[in-house]
Amino acid sequence: MRLLTGLAIVLAGLFYVAWPAWSAYQIKIALESGDAAGVERGIDFPAVRQSMRPAVTAGIEQNLKEATKGAPGSDLIIEKMSKDTLPNLVEASLETLITPQSLIRLHAEGKSLREFINAMKAGKPDLAGQVGGFVRDLFGKRPDPDAPAAGAGVSATAAPVVPESRRLGLGNIKSVGLDGPLGVSIGLARDAKANEPDLTATLSFDGTGWRVTGLIPRL
Repeated sequence: MRLLTGLAIVLAGLFYVAWPAWSAYQIKIALESGDAAGVERGIDFPAVRQSMRPAVTAGIEQNLKEATKGAPGSDLIIEKMSKDTLPNLVEASLETLITPQSLIRLHAEGKSLREFINAMKAGKPDLAGQVGGFVRDLFGKRPDPDAPAAGAGVSATAAPVVPESRRLGLGNIKSVGLDGPLGVSIGLARDAKANEPDLTATLSFDGTGWRVTGLIPRL
């Protein structure tokens, strides 16, 4: 009985600790070396975009309010834009920001998803432009759907390698916990000296391995 209990504990440790930790390490190496294919293997991008939707929506809504502040009928403008334009802006933002190339560049430049969202809230999409060309003017012409996605022309070899001072280590991990029976959450802070995480990443087991399925910045 003790042998079976011990074996169960070891197997649980391998499944919930060692395996996801190895998967997260592989993603870290891919990000730091500019390996877009490796990043794509380790991240479920449709799921991650969905997890980012509330934060991006809030940022763009705030930007809409700032852009129309003081205008006659601003409340009606916001209401109409929220119904007709906001979903498209959110979708364009997510499709552009959450790609292997843009995440590699974001990390290489020492930027965080929280900084990206805060810049959007402040009505300053310039940061987004630095990480892949985003929407040139948040309230201007939408990108051509047939045109290559922002960052698509950036090859893995062209991406800058992350300097040692910006690489993530154990000190950047601020919390670890289970997220359901097949999920693990990891709280990360870009500043290893920080007390609280500025990003929570969720890894889920998809039947063949562990992949990142959620990224939620602390705003």
